[in-house]
Amino acid sequence: MHRAIKEYVRNQIANNGRTSQPFRDRYQHTLRVYAWAERLQALEGGDLRIIQIAALFHDAGWDDHIPHQQVSAALAKDYLAKNGYADSDIEKIVQAVANHNQRSSEASLPKECYILMDADILDELGTITVLWDGMATALGSEPSYMKAYQRLCHYHEQNKGREHLLQTESGKRLYRERIAFLDYFIKHLEYELGLVHDLPVPLVFTPQNRH
Repeated sequence: MHRAIKEYVRNQIANNGRTSQPFRDRYQHTLRVYAWAERLQALEGGDLRIIQIAALFHDAGWDDHIPHQQVSAALAKDYLAKNGYADSDIEKIVQAVANHNQRSSEASLPKECYILMDADILDELGTITVLWDGMATALGSEPSYMKAYQRLCHYHEQNKGREHLLQTESGKRLYRERIAFLDYFIKHLEYELGLVHDLPVPLVFTPQNRH
């Protein structure tokens, strides 16, 4: 679905000059956000088509001097207008793309906007966090298991305080599950590294605060 848009976005990302870690593929991030957005829509409702297209465009643009959400929204508006999309749909998609990085707005926005916001936050939180920190450490100077552990702990403490950024109840629940998993993972990592002598959590992972 949306094959033409995916190809357009993939080309835009490949050529927009946005730098990142060599292991972090922005287009693959886009596809994961797309998947998260679909999962949230199945739980929360909203216009699936609007959410899917907005997710594909959310990181398409980049400029060194203009916020990327504005550049991405402009790309979405231009592409959709040229390809015969209804003005009402274009407006909803552009609004979601333009606001996806909004973290402190008190303005009331459509559900589609909130789902995209949450999908963007949920990507790279959880098991994928462990991959991120391990690979980032390996690319640094004198990599070691201990440095990877320390980096994981550092960013985990920061991420623990971000639940208030989630806008949907399903997004908050999924966030809590991923934080609980990382708590569990870190405790077991400490045991395997010999930093603690007693295993402080059960061998079976049980997410807390599911509701």
